[in-house]
Amino acid sequence: MSRSAPLGAPAEARHVLAISPFRRLWISLSLSSLGDWLSLLALMSLAAIFTTDSSQLVQYLAVSGVVVIKLAPSILFSPLAGVVADRLDRRWTMVVGDVLRGLLYVSIPLVGLFVPGFALEWLLVANLLAEIVALFWTPAKDATVPNLVPRKFLEQANQLSLLTTYGTAPVAALLFAALASVSNLLGALLPSMASPEADIALYLNGVTFFVAAIVVVGLPIPKHKAARDGEGDTSDSGILRAVWKGWRYVGGTPLVRGLVLGMLGAFAAGGAVIGVGRIHVEALGAGNAGFGMVFAAVFSGMALGMLAGPRVLKGFSRRRLFGLSIVIAGVALVFAGAVADMVLTAVLTAVLGMGAGFAWVIGLTMLGHEVEDEYRGRTFAFLHGAARIVLVGSTALAPLAAGLIGDYAFPIGPLTYDLRGSGVVLMVSGLFAVVVALVCYRQMNRNAPDAGPGLVPELVAALRGVDPAGDEEEGQARHGGAFIVVEGGEGAGKSTQVRELTVWLRDQGFEVVGTRQPGATKLGMRLRGLLLDKENSHITHRAEVLLYAADKADHVEREILPALERGAIVISDRYVDSMLAYQGAGRDLSAEEIRDISDWATQGLVPDLTVLLDVAPEDGLARLGGPTDRIESESAEFHERVRRGFLTLAKADPDRYLVLDAKEPQERIGREIRRRVRALLPDPVPSGSEAVTGMIPVIKDE
Repeated sequence: MSRSAPLGAPAEARHVLAISPFRRLWISLSLSSLGDWLSLLALMSLAAIFTTDSSQLVQYLAVSGVVVIKLAPSILFSPLAGVVADRLDRRWTMVVGDVLRGLLYVSIPLVGLFVPGFALEWLLVANLLAEIVALFWTPAKDATVPNLVPRKFLEQANQLSLLTTYGTAPVAALLFAALASVSNLLGALLPSMASPEADIALYLNGVTFFVAAIVVVGLPIPKHKAARDGEGDTSDSGILRAVWKGWRYVGGTPLVRGLVLGMLGAFAAGGAVIGVGRIHVEALGAGNAGFGMVFAAVFSGMALGMLAGPRVLKGFSRRRLFGLSIVIAGVALVFAGAVADMVLTAVLTAVLGMGAGFAWVIGLTMLGHEVEDEYRGRTFAFLHGAARIVLVGSTALAPLAAGLIGDYAFPIGPLTYDLRGSGVVLMVSGLFAVVVALVCYRQMNRNAPDAGPGLVPELVAALRGVDPAGDEEEGQARHGGAFIVVEGGEGAGKSTQVRELTVWLRDQGFEVVGTRQPGATKLGMRLRGLLLDKENSHITHRAEVLLYAADKADHVEREILPALERGAIVISDRYVDSMLAYQGAGRDLSAEEIRDISDWATQGLVPDLTVLLDVAPEDGLARLGGPTDRIESESAEFHERVRRGFLTLAKADPDRYLVLDAKEPQERIGREIRRRVRALLPDPVPSGSEAVTGMIPVIKDE
């Protein structure tokens, strides 16, 4: 028995960082990512400050313009940038890119000081230029990683890079809040620094990019051969093209449609928060420091949700938790727009982030399990591109709506309730998220195999850590894992499919126990020798049944049940149905008597799925190489009876069986098995894989 190593475990990440060139690149990436987030916060704040004397609509549009400009270039120009970047030296592309971005961000407060009439215009222009430079920097960085780490550590390196990209957001937010306080102190001590345009955050932001450039200069990045025209076509990397081509791949099942709808709805609500958040916090009297704290609360809540949620509700259906998470985020957003207290707003935005974190990690991981390998890259490309388009659209429209709504004061007895346009937009966005969550919940849980007794009973049971099914399944072994059996006649290819399925599930981050009957335990190995040795032809049919039953009793007690109870997936090459087919149909013994003996020996354990590889006896026996054992050497009539016995069992229990033609190509058989197995997986968010990848799961391109 073996146990898979959790994908992206901390020890592997440390091993990747032990590679000196990659560690230096990671330091540079960390600084650049910190600078990106810090610049976003600083530019949104400066846009609000520069338009203080303008109408509220102008303020909203200025702030959202910063975000739109930051996102739009990657949507419009990414294919062109990818082609050009592939023809440039990667080291100097990254160095020059960091230096240029540092200079552009430092220039913004300087222009505000010396040319105040051009401050807002230059802020937007410099922001656009910095994002265009980033279009060349990003593919150069992505293409450099494979040259710095061995292939076996490439996935861990990409996971760590992605984690760093998003993990620096709360750090930048807290730093921004601290710098805002420092700026106020400097303004009090030095009147020349009192002007808000002299934002110390952008000066520090420039320094981070300069240091990042210095780190990259000494990296041992090999020269690469530039692609000729027509090679390395990046047209499919364009976001608009990816959305256009990927749309038809997301509608395969209600589950996938529900996942995509829910995630895009969450992005739409998130864009509204970005568009009006800065002005809303300003209206609460919090200023830059408060904006930084709210931003940090959102991302800290996301991190907490991604890491803690799946662990806390292990027994709760992932399909239900996905929709429930978006509801939690939507309700928190409604209250965040309604209240006028800064502290309570920060708490609610943390709850909002937590719900979004639940939905994000569950949604991406479930998509990875539900979408076929050949379509997975296109599906993720569609989701990534559509999310950016939805985010830009909602970010641009939300402030326009808030400005048109305006602010109102309603007297309530001796008090006055201030209803702000930004608050209305937040409340409407929250209600929109709740409606989307309800729609996708219905899509995903319609005829779901793990639907359970109901939302509330299952949630209560998951919180209490008890079985929500109660006593409804008496006689059935209840466990947290999944039990899959591969059956079939001789030469059907069972061992191959067990091995391939085991490897695939371990790659998804599950603990998998691959086993067989007979012979998986010490006792079983001895029984296997007795049962399959041709010298033991004197074994009577009834004695044969009891020997096989003894193997199963020992195997289930020692290996299968302990693995299932700890949540593992057990894949067995043969189980009880082989006894019913070989000893029942093949030996012409009573199937009912054999079933009674087997039920007692296996403690009533029934597989969640039995895959039957159907093969004609003459074809299967022809595949065998080397000498045959006692069972394989039986007559053709015996093996034909065994085949009919398997098919009879499958016909009697079609919900548990998946019957496949063993003459089909092994790859096609494996694909059909994986499609059926996905619905049985006990928890598509394995706790071990969250150690490093819990923040932002890796999206692989096919």
